[in-house]
Amino acid sequence: MNNYPNLYYTGHTFTAESSELAVRLEDVRMHLRLDDLRQEDGYIIDLIKAQTMLVENWFSVALLNKTVVEYNSRFPKRCTDELWLGFAPVTSVISVAYYDCDGNSQTWSGSEYTTRTTKSGTFIIPKPDYEYPTDLAIRPDAVVITYEAGFGAGASSVPLNVRLGITARVGRAYTNREDSKEQGISMSDVLLNTLKRY
Repeated sequence: MNNYPNLYYTGHTFTAESSELAVRLEDVRMHLRLDDLRQEDGYIIDLIKAQTMLVENWFSVALLNKTVVEYNSRFPKRCTDELWLGFAPVTSVISVAYYDCDGNSQTWSGSEYTTRTTKSGTFIIPKPDYEYPTDLAIRPDAVVITYEAGFGAGASSVPLNVRLGITARVGRAYTNREDSKEQGISMSDVLLNTLKRY
């Protein structure tokens, strides 16, 4: 994932994803001037899904609501260091679990840490007088954080500039069906660049 400051990140999975499209089919059909032609709707839906997946991967963003299960090899060493979550926008942290040295799964009490959100994303950090768990197994998924992320359940909740950027990319893929080398900065690049986190 790009824009990702967590050195301990090792992977993630998505569960409970919204079944809606991040951009409405009707809006893309209007953009393509296919208002009365429906024979390629299946292909257009596939393009919307593919471009949405690319945008989510490029910018480490969840456009529609989903549950993220994120794996880390360890906690930060110091209690003043942040443990950044990989996808934005985070709406809630469900649990922070870890494997202890005996290989047993433990849950870190939510009363001992807090979450904060900045322009760079959302992070977890111990509350004052607490520290990260230290009885930790050595394995790539030693820390498992489960959280909810996304702008909402449907296309109307996705920011307008992002919807327009995806629509432009779908239009380019629909018009140019062969693989081609892209040069320069496109309109969709500019529209989607607002998702970048610094």
